[in-house]
Amino acid sequence: MSLQAQLESYCTAFNDRNLDAVLSLFTEQALFEMPLLGQRLIGKGEIAAGFRRIFEVSQSATITLSATRESNQVAIAEGKMVAKLHRDKTPVELPLAMTLEGRGGEIARLSTYLDARPYRLWADGPIFAATNSAANQ
Repeated sequence: MSLQAQLESYCTAFNDRNLDAVLSLFTEQALFEMPLLGQRLIGKGEIAAGFRRIFEVSQSATITLSATRESNQVAIAEGKMVAKLHRDKTPVELPLAMTLEGRGGEIARLSTYLDARPYRLWADGPIFAATNSAANQ
């Protein structure tokens, strides 16, 4: 299976919220990264736990790829994710980029980068918060 086909199979399984199909695509010691979540998941056990959590907190989530490039070792794609979390009233649409490294017809590493600048975590707070003393100068 080509790397692009692996990536497309992953997106289909993810969009269908099919945990078994997602896991079947990864090597036993694969690495899954989604920096927005702040974790690197290593091995099918951690990856399974991570995807269970993603599916639990989201009402829906879909990935649509608009462009993919592939070399012998890596596929790189861009597109968007539309996700509706249970806690939110409306879905969000986030630009995304993905990189996939394959080994033996399976995914050895999958990294998903989401542009979440408009959806900063509440804990981040403002970068340049005005203070009373600074505002009065």
